[in-house]
Amino acid sequence: MSVTAAFSEIARVHADRIALSCGDRQLSYAELEARSNSIAHGLIDRDVRPGSTVGLYMQRSPEAIAAILGILKTGAAYVPFDPSYPSQLLKFIYADSAPALMLVQPALLEESGIDAFWDGPALDVAIDFKASSSEQPARELPTIAPEARAYVMYTSGSTGRPKGVQIPHRAVLRLVIENDFAHFGPEEVILQLAPLAFDASTFEIWGALLHGGRLAIVPAPKPSLDQIARAIAEQQVTTAWLTAGLFHLMVDHQLAGLKPLRQLLAGGDVLSVAHVERALRGLPDCRLINGYGPTENTTFSCCYTILRPLPPGPIAIGTAIRNSEALILDAALQPVAIGADGELFVGGPGLALGYLNRPELDAERFIAHPFDTTPGARLYRTGDRVRRRADGNIEFLGRVDRQVKINGKRVELDEIEATLRRSGLVGDAAVTVFAGAAGQRRTAAFVTPPADAPLALDALREFLREQLPDYMQPASITVLDVLPLSPTGKVDRAKLPVPTGPDPSARAPRTAPANALEAGLLRIWQQALGTEAVGVDDNFFDIGGTSLQMLKVHAAIQSELGRSPTLVDLFTHTRIRALAAWLARPATDATNAVTRAQTLDALERARRQSAALAKARPTPRTPPSRTPTR
Repeated sequence: MSVTAAFSEIARVHADRIALSCGDRQLSYAELEARSNSIAHGLIDRDVRPGSTVGLYMQRSPEAIAAILGILKTGAAYVPFDPSYPSQLLKFIYADSAPALMLVQPALLEESGIDAFWDGPALDVAIDFKASSSEQPARELPTIAPEARAYVMYTSGSTGRPKGVQIPHRAVLRLVIENDFAHFGPEEVILQLAPLAFDASTFEIWGALLHGGRLAIVPAPKPSLDQIARAIAEQQVTTAWLTAGLFHLMVDHQLAGLKPLRQLLAGGDVLSVAHVERALRGLPDCRLINGYGPTENTTFSCCYTILRPLPPGPIAIGTAIRNSEALILDAALQPVAIGADGELFVGGPGLALGYLNRPELDAERFIAHPFDTTPGARLYRTGDRVRRRADGNIEFLGRVDRQVKINGKRVELDEIEATLRRSGLVGDAAVTVFAGAAGQRRTAAFVTPPADAPLALDALREFLREQLPDYMQPASITVLDVLPLSPTGKVDRAKLPVPTGPDPSARAPRTAPANALEAGLLRIWQQALGTEAVGVDDNFFDIGGTSLQMLKVHAAIQSELGRSPTLVDLFTHTRIRALAAWLARPATDATNAVTRAQTLDALERARRQSAALAKARPTPRTPPSRTPTR
């Protein structure tokens, strides 16, 4: 069975139930089925065929879910393009996945990042998301095999080249059908908070829609902690998935906002025992689940329902979910004893088909099953070092290789190093990971100046912003004369110094706060960043701040200073002096300024959107050549 066949059956049984909610917008299963059929016919009319890829440059929205279903009903696979990614990364994904079409929300047409990979005719904005199936001729849609690709999702790559993971329909079904790591059913309302380019969205979307439940979509691209709590309350959410970092922030600042939940899954990184204990006390009616798994095995491989009272020691990642394998093997691919360290290998129907256009990586990471003689049986080498406890649960110990999790996202440290070297602005580079504020893992870069010029740190940071997503930006860049080497001539990372942050010579002079508001903001920044080395003219992100820490700043400004800026305000005014000036503006002036700015912005957006639409519609594009689906 395919995902779309399963959905169509659910839509028939639960036709009148609400499938999607987004603010005050709702869509029934019958309406979602009709709209996705309309999109599928529109795509087929534009030569999208089984085996094709279709790009999705969209934010979370009912339109995006309808588009995903429509793409899948053609037998094609969707490729999510995250609008927050830097242009060079989007350009690489576009070239590597070779989409036959790009589906883009009109509101995103004027985004600067799209120009780097979209040439106009590739975009088709003519598909009518509001058309009903009655307006389409009665035509059958393709029958889709379980092994057909459902999506291609890109993850960090050790060579500086991201990897496109090809997930088939049967892997999605294995995740949410006949599984018991969480409760699924028509009474569940599942929060859709993950970006579409993050595989947690697979659990959210299909955990709801393949059971007759409701998918509660958070529309804001970067929601604040308050907005997340408000969405849970207003949409009566019963189940949510949060990255470990976001879970910790919600427990610290919005624990009450999680009380409506019956199920809360967290993971993507090591869970703090202290935060788990607080959650267990504050959410007595909520089942708390630690979820673990690589993208290559479709979101979750192991899960652990956290016990009350909490057992001593680190939080376990549990055991393999149904229809999955989790084997702990030694270097000779033999099972290790209970309690002994080994590498975790996962298998079963959740395994990806492999990497797009990367047969050498397929051979390295997807190995023949050493104990299953079924033709084609494979295991995925996770690179995670684990041990099995006496109670059967698995405990995560660390990474075997140079891969880490930062804010729930997988990061290859070697990719950051490769990007630094590729800049041409450094002589050499090394990247390590360290424990930042509140134990949060951060990356630290160590670079040497180029041989023929001083190191331009501002230009280097700008290059990194253009090449890497924000969660991969080094929290600090330390300039060294030379990198320490081992006797074999390799960089000895154990001898690198404690990270010192950006080169002080490139920092703005540290000026004392000019007033109480600046002083309050300075204190909040210092607490969020875990350092006193902060100046009122420093850029939050240039001194190691992350989007997750900006959420913490936002919550603290509300609770400690009694101000209510939007999260967009904080991402716009990234220096204390500028932010304080913005917050101190008279309400009437600020309101008038915002109104004028919004009016001008709306006019400009309309002008640019019209130009883009005119550019998009003239002639259909000949799809680029594509590598045949394996």
